[in-house]
Amino acid sequence: MKKVLLILVLPLLMLKLSFGGEVNFEKGYYYVVIKNGNFDKVNAVLQQEIQNHKWGIIHTMNVDKTIKSNTPHKTYLLCRADYLTEGIKFNKDVISVLIPCRISIYQDKNDVKILVEDVEAASTHFGIEDKKFKAFLRQVTDEMKSILQKTSDHFEKKSLTPQM
Repeated sequence: MKKVLLILVLPLLMLKLSFGGEVNFEKGYYYVVIKNGNFDKVNAVLQQEIQNHKWGIIHTMNVDKTIKSNTPHKTYLLCRADYLTEGIKFNKDVISVLIPCRISIYQDKNDVKILVEDVEAASTHFGIEDKKFKAFLRQVTDEMKSILQKTSDHFEKKSLTPQM
């Protein structure tokens, strides 16, 4: 009986353990965790996904070097000209404060964590009421979340178990 139960349960456990991280939300930011990730490899994929989503890295902050840490940690300042152009049409003051968008990556023990700010949520501090502007900011946030998910998906472990 134990053997039969193990045969039935093991594939389900393998499926659960075999997928990469999903985008999570906490305290105004979204993040993914790449389990047992190599920082340099994850960072290279992250930079490629930023480019694939038509964002430009306008500055790299080497947090690890600034704080003299041996643990890799970078924050990228991102911009997308078409989004900036559109955002300025809605509200020059708010967009000027919200840009550039930031994405941070660091080694956390054996894992690599990547985080982005929820731009839409951050805008609530400015009392934004314009529904079109809020929808635009949601689009920017969704784009940032997509970069996280696509990066995480690249490191997803493929299951050898047939999916049903």
